[in-house]
Amino acid sequence: MAAVAVGAAGSDLVTVWTYPLLAVGLAGACGALWLVRRGLRAGRRAPRYEVVAAVLLAGVLVGQAAATTAYTDRERLGRLDDYPAYGAEHERRREALAEADGWPAYRTDSGREQITGNEPMLLGGQGAAYYSSHTPAVLTTTLAALGGGWTSGGRNLQSLDNPVTDAVFGVGARWRDDRVVRTGPVVPLVSVRPEGKAPRLGISAYRNQERLLGARVYDLPADGVCAVGREVFLWAPQFRGTARLGADGVVVKLTGDMPRRRAAMTSLGVQRVAGTRPVLEGERLWHRVGCLDRRRLTTAVAALRAAAPTSVQVTDSGIRAELRPGTRGTVVLAAPRIAGWTCEGRPAETYGGLVAVRVDGSQASVSCVFRPPGLRAGIGGGLVAAGGLAVWLWVLGRRRSSAPAPEAPVRDRQELTPTA
Repeated sequence: MAAVAVGAAGSDLVTVWTYPLLAVGLAGACGALWLVRRGLRAGRRAPRYEVVAAVLLAGVLVGQAAATTAYTDRERLGRLDDYPAYGAEHERRREALAEADGWPAYRTDSGREQITGNEPMLLGGQGAAYYSSHTPAVLTTTLAALGGGWTSGGRNLQSLDNPVTDAVFGVGARWRDDRVVRTGPVVPLVSVRPEGKAPRLGISAYRNQERLLGARVYDLPADGVCAVGREVFLWAPQFRGTARLGADGVVVKLTGDMPRRRAAMTSLGVQRVAGTRPVLEGERLWHRVGCLDRRRLTTAVAALRAAAPTSVQVTDSGIRAELRPGTRGTVVLAAPRIAGWTCEGRPAETYGGLVAVRVDGSQASVSCVFRPPGLRAGIGGGLVAAGGLAVWLWVLGRRRSSAPAPEAPVRDRQELTPTA
């Protein structure tokens, strides 16, 4: 126990009360053992020793449990996510999202203001705000490379409220500021990119968004000051604190605390006054400012829409897109390229982390299907196991049926002779 106490000294969970509570617990345990020993010496005439020892041990356990619970409850507010209880306001939000739904023409996102870790399952829509202990690594890393945020060490992904990523992933409506807003023209669920190498995501979240979009839409000023008319975005994944644009801007809270929490890229508003800078107050102040040109974004989206497939059909397990005659390049599905995706009977390619398949102008359509990895092998193994069990039961039954019946016991002749 001494070794455990010494080894835990460097933990961030150790407080000023940890070792005093440990000492009290040890003293109580030793006292209870001493009382039990006294009771054994006194014999049956002194049961009070055992009673007092039991009460002492119970008090120590209850006291330490109460202290631990109080500490945990206090720390939970600062370490874990804080969601409001579900109520009438959230029911109104669910109904508004259902009314705005346009799948598969566009996605609907339940918004950045979450009430649960799996909000799309509760409120509807096709957003990315999901929690799972088995969150695919490609999903987490792709969204993080685009400026996304998370909690729970990357298992609980957050909605990325950003015009560029909304355009790339086809989010045409989302919940924001207590209502559903239309995000403007977006790239269809399936789009076509020009011939060439697939983009590789790098360090800058702004440039990564542009790589998937296929156009430059951000200015990245070295001094952090955007031109008037540009929308100012702040990317500070490790920042924990508040940020605003200038002295009078709307205050935005960021909760970065890597690796447990990653703050999402956020908008600080449109630059109205020349020379205005973002103001940050908090910890880990490293950040990058991006200045979004909405007109360039609209032009880029229009170009991708013009080359998009003529129709898209979505099934329970995949998607089929009818291409324009002579389409060449890379067909991209706005979904993460996790294991299990196949396109045209082959493992799907990747386009900056998204599902993709190359076309050479001869295809009239493309189909992509998702099947959970190992599904066929699992079914096959299950059938083999079931067959083996059936054979074993059949052989066992045959052995039992062919075994000779046991002979009836022969009673002693003397027992069969009647007495006189």
